[in-house]
This record gives sequence, C-alpha cells and structure tokens, in this order.
Amino acid sequence: MSTASLAQINIYPVKSLGGLAVSNAWVEKQGLVFDRRFMLKDRAGNMITARKYPVLVTVRCTLIQDGLVFTAAEQLPFTLKYADLQRQETEATVWRDTFIAYSTTDAANQWFSQLLGLEVTLLYCGEQSNRVREPVGHSVSFADGYPLLVISQASLDELNRRSPAWHSMDQFRTNLVVQSNESFVEDSWKRIRIGAVEFEIAKPCERCILTTIDLETAEFRSTKEPLRTLSEFRADEQGRVFFGQNLIAKNEGIIQVGDPIEVLEYKEKEFYADKAGQSVADNPFVAVTSVGRKALTLTVDGQSFTGDNQISLLLQAENAGITIPNSCRAGLCGACRVKVVSGEVAQEYSPVLSALADDMALACCCVPQTDLVIER
Repeated sequence: MSTASLAQINIYPVKSLGGLAVSNAWVEKQGLVFDRRFMLKDRAGNMITARKYPVLVTVRCTLIQDGLVFTAAEQLPFTLKYADLQRQETEATVWRDTFIAYSTTDAANQWFSQLLGLEVTLLYCGEQSNRVREPVGHSVSFADGYPLLVISQASLDELNRRSPAWHSMDQFRTNLVVQSNESFVEDSWKRIRIGAVEFEIAKPCERCILTTIDLETAEFRSTKEPLRTLSEFRADEQGRVFFGQNLIAKNEGIIQVGDPIEVLEYKEKEFYADKAGQSVADNPFVAVTSVGRKALTLTVDGQSFTGDNQISLLLQAENAGITIPNSCRAGLCGACRVKVVSGEVAQEYSPVLSALADDMALACCCVPQTDLVIER
C-alpha cells in the first residue's frame, strides 16, 4: 500500500469566492473552522455562486483577528468585522435545503452588490449552522453537500497528463490535498485518520461546470476542460463525472500539513470505464455554435420573453427571472431537463439524453434556434 500525507489545507470563507491555504486547521463536524461560513443570495433568495457569476472566484479573502478582508479588481478593499454582524435571522437555501442563517452588514451587501451589478445579501451561517443534512447526520455549513473534500496530488497529475489544458487544485476547491505516489488512492479509502481526527469517506464528489472557470480570466473555458477529459475516464454510466472524495469528520480536533494519512478501513474503488480516444462526434462536450444573432421569443411554462440563438436556454431564462431547476450546469446530471413543446434547439450531446424522450432537452447546454415553447 502506498503511503500518503497531508500536503495542503484550504479554506473558503465565502461560498464560491477565492480560498486560502493554511498550515493547520481545527476540524468541526460541520467542516473546517472558517470554511464556507458565508454565502451570497439574491433578492429572490437564490444562492449566488460562481456557476453563474464566475467573477466570484477572483475575490480574495484574508483572515484577520477580528474579521475578514475582501479584495477585488476595480474595488476598494472591504473589511468585515465579526463585531459588526447584525445576526438577524433570514432564510437561506442551498440546493434543496432551506434553513435559518443570519444577516451580516449593509456595507457588505453594498460591496458585493457593486461587484456583481445586482442586489445581493451576504449571509452568515452562525457559529453552529442550522442546516442539518440527513446524509451527513449533523449540521453542515454553506458547502454544497458535504463538509470536506479530499483529492490527492497524484490524481490531479493524472488528469493533467491526459488533458490538453493544465489544471490547478484551486479549480476543484478541495479542502485537503494529499501527497501520494498513487493516483486516485483516495478512492480506496473508507475511513482515515489525520492528526487527531477520524474521517469517513461519504461518496465520490460529482463535478460541475464551476471547475471549467479560468481562474485568471474568470471566464468559462469554451473547451469545457477539465470536464471533457474527466468524462473520458471518470464518468459513470449516467455520464456523471467524479473527481475527489467527500469526507465527514467523526470527531473534532486539529490537523496540520505534514500529518500522515492513516487508513483505518479500505473499500473497493469505484469503476469508471476508460473511454479515451473515442471519436469527437461521440464526445459529450463538443461545443454547440450558432452563427448570426437572431432575436427569438422564448416561452417557459407560459412565461414569454425575448431571447436569442447565442447562449443556453438556462442562462436566458435566468436572466429573464425564470428559474429552471439545475445542478451541474454542464449537461451531466439531467436536473435541468425540459420538454420542447414547439421549436428547435441545438443540443450538445450528453449521455443523459439517451435516457430521455426525444422531445426532451437539457436547458444548461441547449441553444434555441427558433422561437421556442418549453415546459419544465
């Protein structure tokens, strides 16, 4: 068995914003202290993430003794002090979980609203989050689903060996980076101990379009890398792509860089067929292109608005204030499937489509070509 050690610890104080590396961290059952304890929401109550606003990944957070300092291009730095938090109860929603969080300050709301060009509110989950997730068995912060994520450096090295683009660990927003000479060694772990803390591996981490953001330009890669490469050797039969393992802490304690990884229990690795070398026509991430902008009338469940033939149906609906349920936003999960009642769309191929009726489309990666009527 290969040996492994903890090479890096990352925390992300605000959901979807830039993270920072620390030499040690206190682990709570709800996650690392300071990790995903803040989140933005819009006026409608929807969580704001880099899946829709990629500029968020360029915002830097710095921990100071009495709060946080935020820095972003073309804006003055902003300091949020814990003593100034209003802590008024307010509803928050992360995917299907709705729970009580707390307000921060009007100044923070204004700073982030100016950054994004829309009215948003910065929320705080509290010292003890009120969000209890049944699969975890206890409270979780504003993280997508599980408190922590682990990926080995060797796994990233294998991805970079296969991919035409170079990728950094920051794209995957992992908390714990492991040094090992075996790629995807983390797939074989069931229970591990790092420092004073025992962890249980809950499930593989399903990846979404957020991983395709270029961290320097804050734009989505048109090639959809690394999802395109990962789909060749890390996808299940439904086309869902996985990279990294979600963790649940079984107790509280401190971990620090350099700690050995003690494997307490192994499990069989998940199987993913290696489809490298398949033809471009069969690849689910070939880009759909539309030439010549054309104004179109798009109708979603009876609500009509003016759109075009240039961007995805999902983005156009959201820009019009219409919510279409979604998750990965990369054509992998099928959560954004809609029925095409009339009209035509240009649809990127996805393995998910094979399980759907011919009149269904994926809103996140289909582009209207004509006037369109759809039903959710």
